[in-house]
Amino acid sequence: MHPRFIMLISFLFLLTSGAAAQALTNDEVFKYDEAHPAAGYWIGTLTTDQGNKLALIVSAEKKDEWEVKISALAGGLLDTPCSDIKEKGQEFSFTITGFPGTTPHFEGNISEDGQAFKGSVTDLKKEKPQPGSFLLRRTVKASDMANPLAFTGELNAQGITIPMTILLAKTPGGNWVGSLDIPMQNLHEFPFINISETEDGTITAELPVPGGADIEVKPDEMNKHLEGVFRQSGLVMKIDFTRDENYTYRNLVRLQTPQKPYPYREIPVTAPHPQGFSLGGTLTLPDPEKYGNGPYPAVVLISGSGQQDRDESILGHKPFLIIADYLTRHGIAVMRYDDRGVGDSEVKESKLVTEATTSDFATDTIAVINKLKTMKEIDSDHIGLIGHSEGGLIAPMVADRMGNNIDFIILLAGPGVKGDLLLVKQTELLLKAAGVSDESIKAQSEIRRKLFEAVEDDDEAIAKKYLKKLITKQLESTGRKVTDTEIQDALKTAEKQLLNPWMRYFLSYDPAPVLARVKCPVLALNGTRDLQVWHKQNLDAIERIRKQADLPVTVIRYEGLNHLFQPARTGTVSEYITIETTIDEQVLSDMTEWIRKQVSRKN
Repeated sequence: MHPRFIMLISFLFLLTSGAAAQALTNDEVFKYDEAHPAAGYWIGTLTTDQGNKLALIVSAEKKDEWEVKISALAGGLLDTPCSDIKEKGQEFSFTITGFPGTTPHFEGNISEDGQAFKGSVTDLKKEKPQPGSFLLRRTVKASDMANPLAFTGELNAQGITIPMTILLAKTPGGNWVGSLDIPMQNLHEFPFINISETEDGTITAELPVPGGADIEVKPDEMNKHLEGVFRQSGLVMKIDFTRDENYTYRNLVRLQTPQKPYPYREIPVTAPHPQGFSLGGTLTLPDPEKYGNGPYPAVVLISGSGQQDRDESILGHKPFLIIADYLTRHGIAVMRYDDRGVGDSEVKESKLVTEATTSDFATDTIAVINKLKTMKEIDSDHIGLIGHSEGGLIAPMVADRMGNNIDFIILLAGPGVKGDLLLVKQTELLLKAAGVSDESIKAQSEIRRKLFEAVEDDDEAIAKKYLKKLITKQLESTGRKVTDTEIQDALKTAEKQLLNPWMRYFLSYDPAPVLARVKCPVLALNGTRDLQVWHKQNLDAIERIRKQADLPVTVIRYEGLNHLFQPARTGTVSEYITIETTIDEQVLSDMTEWIRKQVSRKN
C-alpha cells in the first residue's frame, strides 16, 4: 500500500526506478485544430536542468476551458492535471503545482506546421532556476484510429497475476501506435514509444516507465492472437493474449465512495505549523437538524506512510473519505488533512518532507488538533485519533505528548513492535504470497536482519554490503543469470529507499514505551489477511503491553480482511485495486459504537 511501508525490494511492473528512455518520434504529419494548435496528444523528451532525459507525454484539450494533463513516470507524474494554462497564437504554457519544494513551469511554441512543441521548463520556486527543455511531436492515440486491435491477457510476474490489455493501431501514414491498460495499477491508455516493425511483422515497443520496459510481439495472420514477451528489470514474461473484439476500459467500481450532496457540513480548515508551513484539510460536521449545533465529539484521521492526501487515496479507493462520511453521519465530527507537501499542505523547503521522520509527522497532527481546539463547533474534551498503518504509530506519540488532551485512540493496523521486526515479518509474508521458496525466504531474512542492524547503527558501508547481498539473493531467486549491471541499478534504487532519515527512525522505533504510558482508552483493529502489519505479531504485542500496564485496551481481529480492511482472498498489495469494497462495513460500525461509548463515559 504505502511505498515506504513495503520494504520488499520489488521487481513487479512499475515498481522499479531509474531513468526512463527518451521518446523518439516519426515525422508523420497529423491534422490539428489551427485555431488552437496546442490541442492534441504529444509525446517526446524532457531534458532536465542536470541533463537527464526522460519520456514526456502531454495531453491538451480545449473545451470551454483548457485541460492539460502530463505524464512522466520517471518524474512521478501520471495524468497530472496542470494549471495556469495560457495560449497566445503559437505560444503555450502551463504549470504543475502540488509538488513539495518545486513548481515546474512549461513554456514553449508550436511549430508553423503544428507538428512540434518545443520550449523550456523552469522551477518557479527557485530564485535563479536553471531551465530544462522539452521537445514533443504531435501524435495520436491508438483508440482514436479506425479498427484498433485490442489484445487482452495476463502477465505472471513472480507469482502475481497482472491482467492487462495491449491496444495497437496503424496511423494514416502506416506507423504503429499503441497503449497499455492495467486497471489494477490505474493505468489507462499509457502509450508505447519508439514502436517499430520488422519485415516478419514483429512489433517492438518501449514503455516510458521508471527503469524501462519493452515488448516484442507478433499478431497472427487473422489478428486474433498476440504472442511475444514483456521485459522489465531483467524479467522476461510471456505474452499470450487473445483479441478482444468489443473491448472497452472497465473502470473498477467503488461502491462505498459517497456522492454529493452530503447530509452534513464540510468546512475547509488550515492549521498553522510551528515550522512555518500550514496543513490544509476538511472538517465534516454532523447535520444540526439531527445532532444539534454542537459542540461535537471529533476525531482526527492520521494517514499511513508515504505522502498521502486527506482521503488517503490509493488505487481508486478513498478510505478516509469513507470513514469521515460514516462517522459524521453518526454524529461525530471528523478532521482529515493532506500530509505535508501534498495538496493544500504545501511546504517551501523540500527537506521538511524528504528528511522528515515519524516523529516529525506527529507534530503535524498536534498542529491540526491545536487548530480544532480553537473552533466553537468542536468539543475539545472529546477529541480522539484514528491512525492507519504508520498513523497507528503517530496516534500514541501524539497522545503521549499532549497528555490529557486526547480522549481516545483507534489503531487501524497499527504497529505494536519495533520497526525492524515488523519489516522482516512483512517481507516474509509478501515473499511467501509471491511464491518464493521457504529456503530463499529464510536466507533473505537472515541478511535483512543484519542489514537493518547496520542501518540502525548508521554504518552505511556495512549496510551497503548487506544490501548488495540481499539484492543479489532476490534476483537469483528468479532462477536466471544475474548481471552486475542489474545488481548495481537495483542497488542505487534500494539505497534511496533504505538509507534515509525516515527509515532509520522507523527501524529503531519501539512503540512499547509510549503504548505503556498513554492513559486514554485504545481500540486496536487488524485483519487476519494483512500481510503488511501481521495481526499475530502486532495485535498480540499491543494487547500485552496495555494489559501489563493496567491500561484500557480493546482488540478486534477481522477474519479475512487485509491491510485496508477489505475482504481479501490473498492479502497481497496487487489485490487492493481489484476489490470493490474500500473498508468493511463491520469495521466502520464497530469504530462508531466504540467512540460513542468513550464519549458517553465522561458525560
